[in-house]
Amino acid sequence: FSSQILLSTLSKQLAAKRYAKYWNMRIELFGDKAFEKITLDKALRDDGAALSNGFARLLPSKEKAGRSIIWVDPSRLDETKYTRESMVRALFYIQTAALEDESTQKKGVIFMCYNGNNPRFEQFDRKLIKMWAATVRGVMPLRVSALFILHTPYLFSVLANALMFFLGEKLQKRVRIPSNSIEEMLKHLAECGIDREILPTEVDGGVSLDQEKWLAERRFAGK
Repeated sequence: FSSQILLSTLSKQLAAKRYAKYWNMRIELFGDKAFEKITLDKALRDDGAALSNGFARLLPSKEKAGRSIIWVDPSRLDETKYTRESMVRALFYIQTAALEDESTQKKGVIFMCYNGNNPRFEQFDRKLIKMWAATVRGVMPLRVSALFILHTPYLFSVLANALMFFLGEKLQKRVRIPSNSIEEMLKHLAECGIDREILPTEVDGGVSLDQEKWLAERRFAGK
């Protein structure tokens, strides 16, 4: 991302510190590829399996206030096909893709964690969540405006304390847990500016997500 994103929202001193943290994290994540472009054919060229997995997907439309939405489905996690480090790089890429949008830079992003596909207990990977959170908090100029947890799993209470710890105090206040009823959930989301038609079909929305198509389009565009 451009340093101009930081300068538009932070003081010069804070922006400089954030930019330094960003590059330290980028070097930690990508190693020798850290200074290559964050594109599918450059820095992400060895992370195809994690990217194609669909654990996290950027929805094609923004909500009414102009915030991008990243859809997260823990049931898709399968560490036999990639490493945690590779998945974190894939998540970093998806967040970078969201920041290409000027409205998202200003308004922020919404994360939606969907549990309706009944993820197994071991798929709630606390170490991955910790690693992922470390790339966001105080590192990327990514404003997390809300985190919706949809179809709260039975075991969520077991994991809630760990999740909240990794998120930090500010993000904890932005967690929203709607009713498990589809209609009540959709009503709540609509009240938050998130209309049904921009949501995936998993919650009776109007969008059929196709991660391979999204990746192909971005690769064709040199992204």
